[in-house]
Amino acid sequence: MTREVFHERVTLAFQDHVAEVTLARPREHNGLDWAMIDALLAAQRRLAELEGLRAVVLQGEGESFCAGLDMAAIMSRPERLPSLLAPDEQGINPVQRLALGWRDAGVPVIAALHGHVYGGGLQIALGADVRVVHPEARLALLEIVWGIIPDMGISVTGESIRSDVLRELAWTGRKVAGHEAVSLGLATRLADDPRRTARDIATAVAARSPKAVAAARELFTRAPAMSERERLALEASLQRGLLGGEEQLEAVAARMAGREPRFT
Repeated sequence: MTREVFHERVTLAFQDHVAEVTLARPREHNGLDWAMIDALLAAQRRLAELEGLRAVVLQGEGESFCAGLDMAAIMSRPERLPSLLAPDEQGINPVQRLALGWRDAGVPVIAALHGHVYGGGLQIALGADVRVVHPEARLALLEIVWGIIPDMGISVTGESIRSDVLRELAWTGRKVAGHEAVSLGLATRLADDPRRTARDIATAVAARSPKAVAAARELFTRAPAMSERERLALEASLQRGLLGGEEQLEAVAARMAGREPRFT
């Protein structure tokens, strides 16, 4: 296993095609200070460089996943505040990239949520493809209590959640437990040990055809912005790129032989 540390706030471990990104500021419930922001952005860039990466687990050390912005720490350096909203060449600013940047890894990202998942922490989690949540976790969009709005790409990541749900949570700052989070679409499934379950999901994904996983991810990402005709054409196009390919033939051969497939 290889292990890297970014700004003493985030660790990245990589083994068997799965990367584990861990927020490591446990005494502050992994609150987002400047160093944590820089560390998460650095970890995202590193993921995009990893060869052989097939899945990512995103998790928090200690009692919580992430309690959101550490407002006192952020306000201690007001000169940096304008940089948070300065867009790059893709039109994405740094706080938006904290949530949207996980997609640059090009593989499924599974978030393990426990304890406090507030404000920016919830928005970061919404940037993952799958969210496993502890029943007693608490999730909330707390930006309203600071007189601001959720602005970490939630207009993109929140597309799969009912608009009335997002409006109520954004307007009130109400905290919801794990069970309700699943029913509202904020999380995918419950688990008493979210980190272990997230790792199990990542391991299962990593054992599948990387090209098929990537094609399915592309389909589900692009389809919502398309017409029905365009969606069906995209499905067929992606399938044509898989059928008869080396990985698809290996998947069939392994299935027929009753063994695990080997994808190089």
